[in-house]
Amino acid sequence: MWWLVLGIVIGALGFWLVSWAKAHKVAVQWYEWLLGVIAIGLGALALQNYYAFLREMEPQAAMVMLALLGIPALALAIIAVGLAWWQNTKKVAGAPKKS
Repeated sequence: MWWLVLGIVIGALGFWLVSWAKAHKVAVQWYEWLLGVIAIGLGALALQNYYAFLREMEPQAAMVMLALLGIPALALAIIAVGLAWWQNTKKVAGAPKKS
């Protein structure tokens, strides 16, 4: 049941993010979306493995899998957000000023 709720929350947040980006005219490239989706997938896999290993009474394996999957997920998420932010601030800085 927990994973169903998590999937619904991730889907709703994804829909909101796409709607917000379109409403505020934030340009996001396809590879930034792809990096974000991969980061969310790795993050969900890291959480699932963490809780599964804890239920199996293997706390050391839980921490190792959390680090092995969670750190790349966090890095990809930071890269995706950073790329989108950088592209949009570069466009704003290069735009002519209105008098």
